[in-house]
Amino acid sequence: MTLYDVSIVGTGSALPDTVITNSDLEKLVDTNDEWIFTRTGIRERRRLRDDQPVTDIAVQAAKRAIESAGIDPTEIDLIIAASITADLIFPPLACMVQREIGASNAAAFDTNAVCAGFLFALVQGSQFLQTGAYKTALIIAAEGLTRYVDYTDRNSCILFGDGAGAAILRATPQQGKRKGLIDFDLGSDGTRVNVAICPRPSAPKEWLDTLTDRDEVTPYIWQDGRAMFKAAINGMTDSVKRILTRQELPAEQIDWLVPHQANLRIIEAVGERVGIPSDRVALSLEEYGNTSAASMAITLDKWMRLGHIQPGNRIMFTAFAGGLSWGSALFQM
Repeated sequence: MTLYDVSIVGTGSALPDTVITNSDLEKLVDTNDEWIFTRTGIRERRRLRDDQPVTDIAVQAAKRAIESAGIDPTEIDLIIAASITADLIFPPLACMVQREIGASNAAAFDTNAVCAGFLFALVQGSQFLQTGAYKTALIIAAEGLTRYVDYTDRNSCILFGDGAGAAILRATPQQGKRKGLIDFDLGSDGTRVNVAICPRPSAPKEWLDTLTDRDEVTPYIWQDGRAMFKAAINGMTDSVKRILTRQELPAEQIDWLVPHQANLRIIEAVGERVGIPSDRVALSLEEYGNTSAASMAITLDKWMRLGHIQPGNRIMFTAFAGGLSWGSALFQM
C-alpha cells in the first residue's frame, strides 16, 4: 500500500460579532474582571445572535480555509465536522456545510469528542488521507456554547464562548523526510463521565444526582472544576510526553504548542511540565474564551495568519475534554 504525507494547507476561522466582556458578566453574577482574568486568562468571549445558527459560522470558517488553501470546493472529497452544539440532531453539521460550500464530491460526517473534537477529527481525517482513500479533507469545528451556559453559575458562565475554525488537509506521496502528521496519541476514560457533562432534558435525573442539587435536568454545561483542572494537566502532559518519547524528540525541537484553550493556568502548567516555554505556546484564550472543539482550530488559524507558524515548523497539538478524553498530535509543517 502506498502511504501519503498529510499536510495542513489552509486554515480559516469565524467569530460572532457580539462580544461579552468580563465587565458584562459583572452585571449577571458576583464576579469581576480581575477575579476572572486571574483565574482563567479570559477577558472576552463571543456570542451568537439568537437567530444565528452554528452552521453559519461553520460555513464562514470553511470558506476562509478553502480560500487560504487556494482550492476549489469540488476538490474536497472528505468533510469531518466536530461539534457538540450543532443546530440539528440530524443531518450532520458536515452535510449542512457541504451543501453551503458546494463540495459536491465529498463524503461528510460529524464527530463528537467535546473540547478535543478538532484534534480527534484532525487525526481521523489524516488517517483517511494517509492510506490514499481520499486526497483532500476539510476539518471543521464549530460551537454555540453560550446557548448551554447557565448565566447564574459564575464558575461556568465566565469560561465559554462561540466560534468556528477549519483546516484543509492535503495528501501527497511520501518522498524522503516525512511531512504533515508524524504521530498522535488519543485516550479516554469513560468511568469519569461525570467530571464534565451537559445533559439533554430527557437524561435520567439519577445520573446527575451526584453533581447538582437542581430539581430538574437542565441542558446546561456543568463540570467539577478542580477535578477537570487536575485531569486536564495530567492528561495533556502525559500525552505530549508519549509522543516526544516515541519520536526521540526533545521538547526544544517543538516550535509551537497549540493547546485547547480552556484555562491559562492549565496551559502554562502543561507547557512547563513538557518543557515548552510560554513564548512558544499559541493562544487565543484572552479574546475568545473556551470555544470547546473550535478553540484549537481558531488558535491555529490566528497563529497562521499572524505568520508565526512557518513551513518546516514542528507543531504539537494537545487537548483535553469531557469524556474524559485527551490527545495530542505532532505535525511537521
